[in-house]
Amino acid sequence: MKLTIDIDLSNNKALALLNYIKTLDFINIEESKLTAEQKKAIDSALTSVKKGKTESHNSVMNDTRKRFPQLFK
Repeated sequence: MKLTIDIDLSNNKALALLNYIKTLDFINIEESKLTAEQKKAIDSALTSVKKGKTESHNSVMNDTRKRFPQLFK
């Protein structure tokens, strides 16, 4: 069985729990890594933000409602 748990690494109790779990010999921890494609997409998005090529949340939501009205019933 595989179980995925998101842990807030800024929380000291969560870190203590994670450190304890890492000591257990029957636990295998795999940290997720971004693929090259994901990194490229993030870099592209950040470049767009720096250039001011962004849209407001309301604008995106209005466009989404028009394109996919079935999702907003």
